[in-house]
Amino acid sequence: MAKEEREYKKLGSYLMKWRRSGELPWSAFADNTRWYYGDVGYSGLEAALINTRDTYRRNLWSSQDAFVEIWCEKDAIASILLSESQSFGIQVFPLRGFTSGSALHNAADHFKSYQAAGKEVFVYYFGDHDPSGMEIDKSAVRNLRQDHGVAINFERVAVTPSQIEEFDLPARPPKMTDSRAKNFKGESVEIDALRMPVLREMVRRCITQHIDNREWEAQQRIEAQERELLARVVDAIEGVS
Repeated sequence: MAKEEREYKKLGSYLMKWRRSGELPWSAFADNTRWYYGDVGYSGLEAALINTRDTYRRNLWSSQDAFVEIWCEKDAIASILLSESQSFGIQVFPLRGFTSGSALHNAADHFKSYQAAGKEVFVYYFGDHDPSGMEIDKSAVRNLRQDHGVAINFERVAVTPSQIEEFDLPARPPKMTDSRAKNFKGESVEIDALRMPVLREMVRRCITQHIDNREWEAQQRIEAQERELLARVVDAIEGVS
């Protein structure tokens, strides 16, 4: 299928047909560009405490020397990366191309607060290997440094030339309409070409190398005790109501 608007529309039509017929689950795809604004609230204190009991998570990184984030070029793979990173309490930030100055300003303030607390900041990036894709992360790092005076440990995890060869990833000629194409060598490969298990394993390796297991396990024990306390509070309220 060619990467043309006509072909995308055709694919969208087929996907709706398959989902309506039950051949493809509605939950098979995520749309992270649309969401609700505002808070609904709770029906009462008991409902709020139940939600806290079920969702409570301690910041297991509070006693670690590092602060880690996962960044990616686009929403299309954010949910895949998050499916692995969230088990470690790590956030994923989709840049959506060349990210805005406001977004980088917020990120800079975020990083400064952790650096002030004595933590070393590490950001791992997943993006396309194409003329613009290879500049997005460089631009973000440059702007963090020049505009906000923030220097962090930043690493492009994927896609890299060695991965294109190792995984035999599908490639295409770079778009000559891209002004950066004249300085780009090789063919273009999208981050989506890497299989989900491979991406998840990459995320896991990026994160676990910064974990002090002794401190991590200590925080997990505290979290378990706090969850148990919350459960007892909820049980007590339910017993009264």
